[in-house]
Amino acid sequence: MQDATYELLKRQILRFLDLDLEAYKQRQMRRRLDTWVEQNGKDQDEQVFVTGLGTRSELLKDLRDTLTINVTEFFRDQAQWNELEQKVLPELLAGSSRLKIWSAGCSSGDEPYSVAMLLDEAGRGTTSSLLATDLDPGSLQKAQAGGPYTADALKNVGATRRASYFRDVDGRFQVVDVLRRRVEFKPLNLLKDSFGSGYDLILCRNVTIYFDPPVKAALTRRFYEALKPGGYLFIGATEALLGAEGDGFTRTNGNFYQRGELAVARTPRVARAA
Repeated sequence: MQDATYELLKRQILRFLDLDLEAYKQRQMRRRLDTWVEQNGKDQDEQVFVTGLGTRSELLKDLRDTLTINVTEFFRDQAQWNELEQKVLPELLAGSSRLKIWSAGCSSGDEPYSVAMLLDEAGRGTTSSLLATDLDPGSLQKAQAGGPYTADALKNVGATRRASYFRDVDGRFQVVDVLRRRVEFKPLNLLKDSFGSGYDLILCRNVTIYFDPPVKAALTRRFYEALKPGGYLFIGATEALLGAEGDGFTRTNGNFYQRGELAVARTPRVARAA
């Protein structure tokens, strides 16, 4: 793809999908879009193809799916969920029976429903609030409907939980209504929309790895401000907050970072773990 075509495509994506690709790693994004244009714009002039995207809703949907990678499953990275279940949640619940939790970039709902199961088992499913947000309307629609999910997405869900929280519908699995109603799903663009505040726990896993370092830093700072003192940020297994101790966060174990009492001026840096 020529440079001029790439710049035009970024403008079209911002206009029709409300995605600002300037915030993303350009080499990675350019490679992904090169492949997409090559596959979908065969035998067409690149500029003409990109210019006409606004009138082709199915192509725009496919383009959004290409850009918003939705790789998720229930209790993904099992060891980290064990940490949440056995240490982080009990600590938070010891301080309050009414937790405020946000799953940012929730994709098709696997993550917030995993949290909802843990809260229910702890007897706090009805007293805690659980917000789940994502940019992708298709993913949110599936999440709000509670599925259906494949057996592979449930590979980390034990038999007891599967029987309690899912209905098997011809080999695909639907979240039971009582659990589904405990999660509030909303559209939200992390790069432009305002956040709530007073969260005990924020989950943002494998989302910021696609952003440029300054964007990651600013986003992590906003997460810090949205957390209560003592609240936790739960990030992905391939991520780490660099310089967390000096920026008001304390790494407690694995991929959990606890907010300290006082904010500081320096902005935390987010990077992929080695």
